[in-house]
Amino acid sequence: MQFCNAFCIFIADMTTDQALERLFSKRAWYKNSGIGGSTARSYKKRFLDNKLDLEAKMKILRVSGFDLVQEMQWKENVDADFLRRELFDKLLEYNAFWSYDLQSIVSVSDEILIENVLLHLDLEEISLLFRLFPTRKIKRIWKERMLRREPLYHNLNILYAFLFFRIKDPDRYIRQFVNNQNRRFYERIEPSN
Repeated sequence: MQFCNAFCIFIADMTTDQALERLFSKRAWYKNSGIGGSTARSYKKRFLDNKLDLEAKMKILRVSGFDLVQEMQWKENVDADFLRRELFDKLLEYNAFWSYDLQSIVSVSDEILIENVLLHLDLEEISLLFRLFPTRKIKRIWKERMLRREPLYHNLNILYAFLFFRIKDPDRYIRQFVNNQNRRFYERIEPSN
């Protein structure tokens, strides 16, 4: 629901088809739209037969006084195996797996892949990670593997916190994370009274 003008009239957000159903349910809906009567009947019949294309639907709604509230959202189909292989090959190129037996290594776990991409590759390859894995998973691994090593990767941590995880105050976030980590560590080693 949205608020409209000073009189606080509620206007429901609708899908394209719901808006057309509402429009076509009105008698003589086409009168002030610039669409002729026979064309209007043709549009309505094609809509009811589910043969009206999206561009025509949007045009009809626009000239009939409807506003597009939100753009359509698209998600790219991702070939996960291809992206994974591409990142893995770049890490091999960068010699990130120097301690592994390259003859026996065919693939690595998600955690190792994410950690090594964050540590060794450029921003372009890191953005591929976000096409391959959910942000929540990448952030969890970043916190477990990189933030725990603070201050070793301090500059990278600040960059990732701000750029990829949209943390508004990265220094404060990192300092708080380290303080919490230290507090938990000292609570475990202090003898209980």
